[in-house]
Amino acid sequence: MTPGEDRIFDSCVCPGPIEIIAYILALDDEHGDASRFGTFSGSIHDTAWLSMVLKFTAERREPLFPECFEHLLESQQSDGAWGTTPSQVDSILNSLAGLLALVTRRASKLTDGLDSKQLDLRIERARLGIKDRLQDWDPSQDVHVGFEILVPSLLRQVEEYGIRFHFPGHSTLMYLHNQKLRKFDHSLVYSSKPTTLLHSLEAFVGLVDFGRVGHHCTEASGVFGSPAATAAYLINAPTWDDRAERYLRTVVAAKRNTGIVPSAYPTCIFELSWTLSTILAPGVLPRQLRAFEKEKLRHLFETSLHDQDGAIGFAPGVLEDADDTARTLMTLQDLGKPASPEGMIHKFQTDQHFRTYELEGSPSFSANCHVVLSLTGYDETNKYAPQLQRALTFLLEAEESGPLSDKWNVSPQYCRMLFMQTLLSLLKRHNDGYLESFPADIIHARVPGCICRLLSQTLSDQRADGSWAESLEVTAYSILTLSHCLSLPWPLDFKFHLNESLKRGQQYLRARYGTTDDQHYLWIEKISYRSSILHSTYCSAALNICIVEHIWNNVVIDCFTPQRGISQQMKGAFSSLPLFQQSPLRFMDLAFIEAGGMAKRLRSFRDTLFTRDDIPMTADKYVDLIPMVWVACNHKSGHILSAYIVWEMILLSLLNFQVDEYMESVVGRIEGLELQMLEPFLRQECGCENDRSHSAADARTRESDLTDRVKKRKMSEGKAYIAQNEVPAVASASRTLSRFIQHVIKHASVLRSPPSMQRELAREVYDFLVAHITHNQDSVAFALLKGSGTQDDMQAMYGKRTYIDWVSTTASDDTSCPFSFLFFTILISARARNCFQGARANYLSRRLGRHLATMCRQYNDYGSVERDAEECNLNSLDFPEFQSVPGPTDGSCNANGFGPGTHGSNPPTVRPTDVYSITTAERNKHESSGSKPEKRASKDDLMAIADFERSCMQLALEKLTNVSPSSTIQKLQVFIDVTDAFGQIYVQKDIASRLQCTS
Repeated sequence: MTPGEDRIFDSCVCPGPIEIIAYILALDDEHGDASRFGTFSGSIHDTAWLSMVLKFTAERREPLFPECFEHLLESQQSDGAWGTTPSQVDSILNSLAGLLALVTRRASKLTDGLDSKQLDLRIERARLGIKDRLQDWDPSQDVHVGFEILVPSLLRQVEEYGIRFHFPGHSTLMYLHNQKLRKFDHSLVYSSKPTTLLHSLEAFVGLVDFGRVGHHCTEASGVFGSPAATAAYLINAPTWDDRAERYLRTVVAAKRNTGIVPSAYPTCIFELSWTLSTILAPGVLPRQLRAFEKEKLRHLFETSLHDQDGAIGFAPGVLEDADDTARTLMTLQDLGKPASPEGMIHKFQTDQHFRTYELEGSPSFSANCHVVLSLTGYDETNKYAPQLQRALTFLLEAEESGPLSDKWNVSPQYCRMLFMQTLLSLLKRHNDGYLESFPADIIHARVPGCICRLLSQTLSDQRADGSWAESLEVTAYSILTLSHCLSLPWPLDFKFHLNESLKRGQQYLRARYGTTDDQHYLWIEKISYRSSILHSTYCSAALNICIVEHIWNNVVIDCFTPQRGISQQMKGAFSSLPLFQQSPLRFMDLAFIEAGGMAKRLRSFRDTLFTRDDIPMTADKYVDLIPMVWVACNHKSGHILSAYIVWEMILLSLLNFQVDEYMESVVGRIEGLELQMLEPFLRQECGCENDRSHSAADARTRESDLTDRVKKRKMSEGKAYIAQNEVPAVASASRTLSRFIQHVIKHASVLRSPPSMQRELAREVYDFLVAHITHNQDSVAFALLKGSGTQDDMQAMYGKRTYIDWVSTTASDDTSCPFSFLFFTILISARARNCFQGARANYLSRRLGRHLATMCRQYNDYGSVERDAEECNLNSLDFPEFQSVPGPTDGSCNANGFGPGTHGSNPPTVRPTDVYSITTAERNKHESSGSKPEKRASKDDLMAIADFERSCMQLALEKLTNVSPSSTIQKLQVFIDVTDAFGQIYVQKDIASRLQCTS
């Protein structure tokens, strides 16, 4: 901490951008050397290591930094542990280092006046505090840099003093540890080339020869800018290193000799480049900088870039990284003298993305954002189009795959802010005529969709007091996210909403700035930390930001401004659905825009498996509706599903509609003997040829002889098998359906699922297609019998097929819900796992899916009575059970048509006003004033039965909630909502395409 830092950064009033610039300009004048700048918060882990440094003199040995040991004692908490941040691994790492410092001090016999019994008591308290923290620690969930080598090392070192810890996550920790060390080569730390392992050199005590790493230590930055690593080197090196001692003394002095030290020092390039590139961004600084100010601010960065061949680390001389290099390039662009990015590109680009360090294990989201932001700042942007497209594709795939996270900052909003800034920068460059080589799908569909999701998540996370996470810095990130968005051509009413949200956030900052924000340590390296200058910088930028308008072309305007008539019509339709009446979408415009982008992508897939124009059906209006339903339900859930899963289900929904059309309009016209040839092919294609006993569809096919009775066409025993390719219609259908089957059962996510789930999915796909054939045959038979069949024929038709049998099998299977439910389950499951673990969860989930399928069929039939009658499709209401409706005679029938006479004295309670229920008003839309009473009664019965299926589904969901993770249930709820939404839409209006008459 430099002198005067607390005056500007710890004031009760947030410093303005000009004040922060003035402070940085004065660093060299008033405080010596800007290269020794750093404002990281203190680290107990590093402080403990410094407290263990003993210096030997001719007379005796003594602690080099007694103030560090004193601070360690003062900061030990009542439960014996150390650490004030909410992070579990922080507390564990700090506490283990503190315990190691205590036991080594006891072993050294240098108690500094501390009674040995008191020291023993402190050690025991520390042991108990650490033991308690380790019990519920899940190492697999941590992202802190190097914890998998630091924690095992500390456990090993304290064990040498007789203290051993047993905890549930130990095996997971050691697995991660071994995976990390599997790539470890001692030569990496001995070579002349620096490596990031040096920053955690303290983890290798007892594993490396510290006498061979001295060439990595400098007086300016110690060992890789790490006080702990430098202290460990000084403790374990065979000879004393004065450079290390001088560095550590500088670190202690930087914190005014209070005894606490940061986890990294100096950090001038990192903190100053982040600060300046934020403050100098358009719309923040109230005046232009003068030429001499720019020149002075450039000096540190230009010198460091020159000395390190065009790439730079978090401090001069420290190993280069893409993050600090990109931010430095951005700063120099803002200061009017851009530097070449070739050094950054050469060192850090890979085939898929940019890495932070040359030997990085996993990519950083924020580093790739910074690279893109730096490259879009050059006039010759097109020169870097390949690198930009590669990085953008990586970033989009990361966002589309799930919640954003980064290994350098714990706040998801930090990632959203950076990515929003990145997307706007790219969109503006493309809008101005650059990057025309980028695929239109990326610019006009995926980027707008991503912007909508980031913005929706940001708006949803704002609290009633105007804050985000009750954190000043996170609130600042969010305000800046909104400010980037406000330059886009949104509808005026939505832009007003954005402005109001931004102002509420600014009011929170003004009211709360200066209050403690100590619990929000957002930045990550070995431990979580807080940067005083960055905290003030982001708050200052958020409070002083001015929206910079941009002139957009018509293509971009169309992406973000839905056609008003269509938008209002769609809003009205969706807001009238019971599903959204009880849980209205907060930001319907965002859902429409995201869905519109996905609809554009969907049209490009329209003819991938099925040639839609060859199917004799009316226009496929559902292409726009499918994305809207999925996106709206996911918005309603708070984006619990990744964009990848939503897109895969949208695509599957399109294919399901197309299969339904194809089976009805094409396969449905293949007759008798030829049609029966298709079933063996489907069995083989789905891999079910050796599993004949499984399929209810087989039993139903063998059982149903409706078509044979009507057409008198039975295959005799031993009749010769006719090859598929000898019958053009069958061969064509086989090729088409094969493409669909392979798309589903050979999907990448399916192939990563357990073999049992793959087999089950294949069987469900087979049942789905065979059910379509059976339903077609039943419809044909019903049409013929209805027109000219005898009473005996009618009796025979229904003799083997009751309504409950039909709706639970054929009619449910051909809705696509059963196999789609299983496909969805695979998508939300981890690799090689079923998210519904155990017999109960697996059974309940499948029953829930079956109730959904039945309910889906019944809603569909309720809404498509007119179309089914026109096209002679067998509908639920065509079964005898619905032909005679006597009604209750005792007045005991409840609101859903079920009375005690059917269900005993305690009928199920089904409330039509529940969030998922279809209201009476919606049902009445389908009943004209001239409808026959018996038809209305039949439809009421059908809806009552559907409501019963809903109650069964809800019961299964309730039971499933008790045996499944809450995140899985939240994801499942989206599938339920989507199924329900389509059902409610069918009740309002039949959305299916209709058969066209052909000559």
